Amino acid sequence: MRKPKSKKKVYVEDEETPPQYEIGGSSSLDLRLPPRLFATDRFPTRRLNIYSSPDLLPFIRNVLRDTPELETIRQSCFGKLFDLPARQCPVSCKLIHVFLTRQLVCLPKNTLWSAFGGSPFRYGLEEFGTVTGLPCGSYPERYTPNTGKAIVAGKDRVWKRLFGKKKYVTIADLCRMLETDKDMDGWNKIRIALIIIFDGVLIAHKQEARPTPRYVRMVENLKTFLTFPWGRESFLKTISCMKPSKFVPKKCEDHVATLVKKLKQRSFRLQGFPLSLQLVAFCAIPQLLDYIPAPLNNLTVMDLEDGNLPQHKSINAIHIRRVEFDPNLVVTPIITIKSQPQPGWGLFSDDVKDDSVIYLEQLIADQHSFNKHMWHGGVTSEPIIKKPKNRSKKKSDTIKQSLKPRLPSARKQRRISSYFTRSTTQSFTNVQITEMVIQISTQMKQLKREMKRRKKRSHARQSSFNKLFSRRKQSNTPSHTPEPTRTPTDVLHNQDDGPMETDVLPQTTSPIISQYEAQLHRDSASDPLASSPASDHCIHTRSVHVSSNHNNTCVHTSPDHNVDSRQVSPVFNHTPPISQMITHPNDATDDYDEPPRTPVSVQPPWDELSSTQ
Repeated sequence: MRKPKSKKKVYVEDEETPPQYEIGGSSSLDLRLPPRLFATDRFPTRRLNIYSSPDLLPFIRNVLRDTPELETIRQSCFGKLFDLPARQCPVSCKLIHVFLTRQLVCLPKNTLWSAFGGSPFRYGLEEFGTVTGLPCGSYPERYTPNTGKAIVAGKDRVWKRLFGKKKYVTIADLCRMLETDKDMDGWNKIRIALIIIFDGVLIAHKQEARPTPRYVRMVENLKTFLTFPWGRESFLKTISCMKPSKFVPKKCEDHVATLVKKLKQRSFRLQGFPLSLQLVAFCAIPQLLDYIPAPLNNLTVMDLEDGNLPQHKSINAIHIRRVEFDPNLVVTPIITIKSQPQPGWGLFSDDVKDDSVIYLEQLIADQHSFNKHMWHGGVTSEPIIKKPKNRSKKKSDTIKQSLKPRLPSARKQRRISSYFTRSTTQSFTNVQITEMVIQISTQMKQLKREMKRRKKRSHARQSSFNKLFSRRKQSNTPSHTPEPTRTPTDVLHNQDDGPMETDVLPQTTSPIISQYEAQLHRDSASDPLASSPASDHCIHTRSVHVSSNHNNTCVHTSPDHNVDSRQVSPVFNHTPPISQMITHPNDATDDYDEPPRTPVSVQPPWDELSSTQ
């Protein structure tokens, strides 16, 4: 028996082993810093499912244009959302995913630290309140997020006043109501608009956004609703998906590995308002703004007229890598904070201190110069991301250079391509092209009519060449010899003799007739029987009629021939090749019978053909 082949061992790189950053270089790791979630330059690139819809902000502005309801919203805590830069509001899932995969594993649980291009970057409640302008103070007494008395949709009095007895209502339904119902009173209009902003933009937690019954109940008292710390509520929904989840026995025992798995899968779900992370990144890394594929402007959401955000593409992964590998990269670890006069603004009383974060903040305060090689740890299962190539020149410049005519070298043989010049860059207008097409079509019609006319003339009379051949044959036959009867199968029908027709008989010095006489003279000299009258007319050829309507070959056999008789010449007792036989296509438009013609096996010379044109 054959010994089974042993399987090759697959060596998997240890996830805790720091990668080699440069060949021959040394990595100056600082183990006092927080470890990475993914190792340096080993980050996955996947998709994100973001439920928040910032497009609802310009929609509200467009529907409630010049109304007191819009003015009330503008004066409330949600008014700063309409002052966001419109150019930065289209969500870039790649950019948000970049900061999630480059985050550091550290506490506090409500602060996200990332290392972009080797430099640290912080995203917390203070940064969230700065870019959105939402109130981020402490919660009111006896309010606990994610807990409280459950409210059933369709049974609450505020729900019934706004939506009737409908239990299933979506944000899209509310937008349709706000846009189409012209008789809606102001009380319902402003509350429906606030529910759209909150459940559709700030706390979107479902793929098909729907109003939350608990928040619908809160809009009954508008004054209390507008003083609620909605910034803190929205931030907690957002950060809970970005950081490692809580320890749950038998469900999530290794919270770091769980987050790594989610970021490596095909898509990753984000709730809340992830656009805030993108806005903070634009403030901390201004070079990212140069890669937004949209013209520079200072338009805000309030300045948009059509009710939609700018429809331009978002920053892609290549652009982000160019910024990350830029040697002149500048990252502001902590952006300038704009606090609000609210108790507990931007703070969490239950946050736990982390020594590695305290050390990191001290380095930032000392304006330490960070680099990639300082950070340690991280998963190394992903391939190393290489530095992208520099931007190539536009293809239009290369095309213009290739269109320039090349001068051939005097010392080298000219290439065949130099004999064919390129077309000029001049282009015809549509009118000129149309006139050219009409002119060419008219010429083609005239040529077709001329060819048809010549074709009909060729059918009307026998070719002069065939007449000449038959007269010459009759002159060579003795007068006392009766002419043998010819059958229709002895005649070769031809319908394409138009180019050879003429009204004047050619001279008798035709080379074809001379060859025929020379053959007869040579045969009569070699065989005395050939000169007898009986044999003088018994020279027959095999007549082949080639046509698309006739597949059989017609062969005429004379009774005067003897099996033992000597053949006259191999030229006349063999069927001529197809290339030498005169054929004609079957024209379905011709219904008359063509007169019989003498078979010809050799075409006339070109000087006679040209003389008949």
